[in-house]
Amino acid sequence: MASTIHITDYIRIFSNKIFNISDTDDNGGEPYLILDIIYNIDGERGGDDIATGSRHKFSECNPPSLKALIEEKEPIPLDIMVDPQDAEIFRERISNVITSLVYDCAGTQGLKMLQVVVFVEINLEEEDDVEFLHERRMNSLQKNVYRNVTMAEKKNDICSICLHEMEVEEEIACTPCVHRFHHACISRWFEKSGLCPLCRYKI
Repeated sequence: MASTIHITDYIRIFSNKIFNISDTDDNGGEPYLILDIIYNIDGERGGDDIATGSRHKFSECNPPSLKALIEEKEPIPLDIMVDPQDAEIFRERISNVITSLVYDCAGTQGLKMLQVVVFVEINLEEEDDVEFLHERRMNSLQKNVYRNVTMAEKKNDICSICLHEMEVEEEIACTPCVHRFHHACISRWFEKSGLCPLCRYKI
């Protein structure tokens, strides 16, 4: 049976007990916690949700480990949306609620999984929206340092934003669509656009 717990006006926890699954891994009879964290921006459902998910044994679930896990799995750090001290308080409340749900379900006969969804609604002011989206886009990049390559490869390594070659030891960022740019160039680009400069992939 599904249930809902309100942490704040914009943070809710949904839980659901699952007894029948097709997964052949029964973990020796120990139930799993399936934890999903979903950020919903300005009430837009579906494709604009940002989500992460993970699976854990019940025996691994305690307040300290869950609090660290929640911080690690946050799609966007909660600290950039609320005061950092409030973010810590919210993480602690969320981890305590999830721990309580796990403890309450631990002895349930035939339980296979406890599905928990932490749903966070984010309503941004226009000036905050730009900063938030820029942070979100930058977090999607893989950053590394450009290394020496052969001349055959190097002739194609040009940042399509500034049109300059990538030099050894420069910071390079790779988008989810696997295009590379100078890190500083793509950062400036993301202040104005959420599309890849080359293929127009939405980031």
